[in-house]
Amino acid sequence: MLKIRDIMTADVYTLEADASAVEAAWGLTRRHIGGAPVHDKSGALVGVLTKGDLVNPEPAQWIKGEATVADVMNPDVLTLFADDPALSAAIGMAERKIHRVVVMDANCKLAGIVTSFDIVKAVAAGLDFGVVKTDP
Repeated sequence: MLKIRDIMTADVYTLEADASAVEAAWGLTRRHIGGAPVHDKSGALVGVLTKGDLVNPEPAQWIKGEATVADVMNPDVLTLFADDPALSAAIGMAERKIHRVVVMDANCKLAGIVTSFDIVKAVAAGLDFGVVKTDP
């Protein structure tokens, strides 16, 4: 059965919670990615910042360039383990209407990220998600 580790991106761009939201926006744009995990100074995962999160911060903070990543990120993160079935990432994203899952290793350290694009690439490549179709 296909595992998350088989489709994840291991080299993950991350953001620090107290970084400038403007700098984070540029970082996402330069890398052509839609979001990134956010960590605190100790390295602990504290959220995810997406380009969508950057659309709706407090206008005064945003215009002045004073918003931090922590001000605009989403602290509710879907995390799964690298050895979990890849199908669980697809199901989790569909249920929560999100486009990325943060992947942890067995020691609960950041191991990678799976995006909806990774799921599409895997399906297009014909990889077996282990889905069993049943008649309704």
